[in-house]
Amino acid sequence: MYELARIRLHSVGPRGARYQDVTLDLRHVGAPVARPTQSALFAGAQADAVADTAAAPVRRPSPATVLFLENGGGKSVLIKLIFAVMLPGRRQVVGTTSTRVLEKFVLGGDVAHVALEWQHVQTGQRVVVGKVSQWRDHVPSTDANRLLDAWYSFRPSAGFRLDTLPFAEDGRLVSFAGFRDRLSAAGRAEPKLEVGWETGQQVWTEKLAALGLDPELFAYQRRMNAGEGEAAEAFAFRSDEAFLDWLLTAVTSEEAPRTLGDVVEAYATRLAQRDGLMAERDLSPGRWTG
Repeated sequence: MYELARIRLHSVGPRGARYQDVTLDLRHVGAPVARPTQSALFAGAQADAVADTAAAPVRRPSPATVLFLENGGGKSVLIKLIFAVMLPGRRQVVGTTSTRVLEKFVLGGDVAHVALEWQHVQTGQRVVVGKVSQWRDHVPSTDANRLLDAWYSFRPSAGFRLDTLPFAEDGRLVSFAGFRDRLSAAGRAEPKLEVGWETGQQVWTEKLAALGLDPELFAYQRRMNAGEGEAAEAFAFRSDEAFLDWLLTAVTSEEAPRTLGDVVEAYATRLAQRDGLMAERDLSPGRWTG
């Protein structure tokens, strides 16, 4: 299991609650990692400038964090942005039913980034996952399809990590395509980064699961934050059947039922045509061979 270690937000958020370049650091305050890997020890020493790993063991991130901000400071924006990485899709925005919220977080001149660094609780190994967004031609539109979105992942090294992500260069934002190219170049230079780049929501969801970051957990969190009621209300079921539907959805992969559904639909279509085909056969016996 992974825990959130750092959050970096760059050129993103609505006009009243902008994150120009903010890093929230939750590292080094939790319990020591039980069985840190050798790579985690070296990564901790290099990336975090820890001089003596024996004196400073790899520690887990903060077990609990409270964020204090005045109204309008961006607390809800922060949560929505985190969920945009871990639970992609406009209909998955936490705390609202609006499908237009995330588009308002990307202004015309933005190349918006949300990057999350996660640390494994047992090995200390880290992985960074993020989202980058930009309007085509830097022109905001009511057409959500003109907003370019992509998700990326990599395992940080001493030379390429959350702090060094190429969001800007010489004081200017790196474009959507330019960032993709720089990320790909880093992956070619250091294959151990295991760089990934996805533009499809479903493929990205599968990638998160493969990395060990289960999006289903964030789906539960989204339900718990859907309104002002208690979290327990998110798991209040009206009937036994409703509970079973939820349980099967949670533990069953969507692919197998979808494949079965396609087969059943194909047979249903053929059966629906059976009477007509048999009538046509009876009227034209010479056209049928068996």
